[in-house]
Amino acid sequence: MVEYFFPNGKPWEREPVLVINWKGKIYALQATCPHAGLSLEEGFITDDGKITCAWHGSVFDIRTGKRVDGPATRDLKVYKVIENGDEVIISE
Repeated sequence: MVEYFFPNGKPWEREPVLVINWKGKIYALQATCPHAGLSLEEGFITDDGKITCAWHGSVFDIRTGKRVDGPATRDLKVYKVIENGDEVIISE
């Protein structure tokens, strides 16, 4: 699911964030692939915690944001996630 993060409470500077529930833990990553700027929301997650961009095949580790394979040359930005009961707080 893509949500929006508002850095410094400035809605005009919103950044799309991909929120992933993988094996019961919540991760928040940059929602666009650094290769071509397309959404990772349509990508698929492997059993070992990698997300593959559906558009050009770049692969990233959802735990660290590190690029594993594909045409992307940069890692994904990773956001801090705090789970407090049913509430999830995402921050830089």
